[in-house]
Amino acid sequence: MVNVLTDMHLADGYTSSIIDTTLVITTYKSLYKTYDIDSASFKKSLEFYAKDPIRLKAMYAQVAEKLGKLEKFEQKKEQIKIKKQQQRDKFVQDSIAKREKFKKDSLKRDSIKKVQLKKATLKKDSLKRDSVKKSRLEKKLRLKKDKK
Repeated sequence: MVNVLTDMHLADGYTSSIIDTTLVITTYKSLYKTYDIDSASFKKSLEFYAKDPIRLKAMYAQVAEKLGKLEKFEQKKEQIKIKKQQQRDKFVQDSIAKREKFKKDSLKRDSIKKVQLKKATLKKDSLKRDSVKKSRLEKKLRLKKDKK
């Protein structure tokens, strides 16, 4: 009877927020089927125990103990679920942070490469300009020599 009362109270809690009466009826029918009883036999048993308050109180102490254990179990499940979600969130945040750092580093590398490339280009250009200047000077010198 303790198991029946425990499940009945769980069903009461579940169905208290349900508007669909068909679902409520189905819930209780399923409960009666599980324990191979019907609503009349449940009511009869409850009336029998109600005549012996000491026995009924002892049974309800067991019901309360079972419900307490179920509540603790559900709380632990929820804590584990929350902890796993936090771990997933942290993993995602770490991944995003690594990606952003890599992106910044790659931008930095790209800018360094651009600067190095620009310096190399300027150096080539300056060498080219120098050689062009040198060849012009040499040409002018040759022209002056030729005129003399």
